[in-house]
Amino acid sequence: MKGITPVIAIILLLLITISMVGFAFVWFQRVATTATTATDVQLQSQLNKQGQTISIEGAYCSAGGCATKEIYMRNSGTVAIPIGAVAIFVNGSSAGSGCPATSVTAGATFTCTATIAPCSGSTTVKATSPGNVDQITC
Repeated sequence: MKGITPVIAIILLLLITISMVGFAFVWFQRVATTATTATDVQLQSQLNKQGQTISIEGAYCSAGGCATKEIYMRNSGTVAIPIGAVAIFVNGSSAGSGCPATSVTAGATFTCTATIAPCSGSTTVKATSPGNVDQITC
């Protein structure tokens, strides 16, 4: 009987070790899968934002006194720009948001309205989108 006890102890220790290694393997595999999935989602989100770029084509008077300007822009990216993703700034102050009013496909043009004091040679109109910033001086 004394010779069997060490054999049983070794078998039990091996079974405990194997079960712990199996548990650790499954746990690390789930952690790696979760991390990979989260990274993939964030990467796709960032690539989508980088594809939403704009370029300002010009700014023109749309109402009397030229206080209101139509700012003509183009979606120069590869992804549609969603509603309200563009903000307008004049000399660093917010002059309009919620632009465009509809989703804009890649390559399409759209307009945004902003309140701008009469342009002098140093008035800077800046538009921001998820993917870039563009500005003109009027």
